[in-house]
Amino acid sequence: MILQHYKRIFVGFLLLLSTSGCGPEQICRVPTGMVHEHITSLGVEPTPHIIVVDVKKQKMTLLKDNKIKKTYVVSTSKKGVGQRAQTFKTPQGLHRVNEKIGHGVPRYGIFNRRQYVGAAWRKQPRHLHRKDYISTRILRLEGLQPGFNKGRDGWGKIVDSEERAIYIHGTTMEWKLGTPSGKGCVHMSADDVIHLFNEVPTGTLVWIN
Repeated sequence: MILQHYKRIFVGFLLLLSTSGCGPEQICRVPTGMVHEHITSLGVEPTPHIIVVDVKKQKMTLLKDNKIKKTYVVSTSKKGVGQRAQTFKTPQGLHRVNEKIGHGVPRYGIFNRRQYVGAAWRKQPRHLHRKDYISTRILRLEGLQPGFNKGRDGWGKIVDSEERAIYIHGTTMEWKLGTPSGKGCVHMSADDVIHLFNEVPTGTLVWIN
C-alpha cells in the first residue's frame, strides 16, 4: 500500500512536469501573455519591447507594452535547445539584446565575425547553395541567468550565450524558415530582421522558450 501511494505521488509529479513544460534546468514554457510576470519573478524589470522566441512553434513574437505587435517565422537550431558551448544548440531563458550590428548594410549583406565583408549574397537556385551566411542584420544576445545562460554551469561548463556568439540574424536560406535548421542562433528573413532591428533598441529583453 505504501509503495503504491508513493508511486501515485511520483506519477503525479511527472504529469505536473509534462504539463508545465519544465525541463531538467527548471526552464518552463511561458505563455506570451505571462511573459511580463515571469520576467518580474526573475528580478528583472521588463523592457517596453520584449522578444519571445517559441522554439516549438518556430515563431517569434514582438511585444510592445505587453501587447502583441508582430509575429515572425524563424528557425532555431536543428540540434534542439541547450545551453553549453560547442553543442550548437539554441539556448533557452532570459536574454537581452546587448549589441545591434549592421545598420545600413544591404539586404543579404554578408558578415564574418560580426563585420560586414562589403559584399551581398545574390539569390540563386537552392541546389547551388553551399553555405547559409549570417546576413543583413545582427542582434547579439547576452544571457541574464547566471549558471544557466551566463557564465558557467554547476559542472564548470561554458553556458554563456554571449561567449557562444548567439545572435538573432538574417539567413540566406529563407526557405528553411519555420523548421529548425541552424547551429544555435535564431534565423529570420532579410525583411523581418530589418523590421525587428528598426523596432527594438539595445537592451530589449529576449525570452527563448
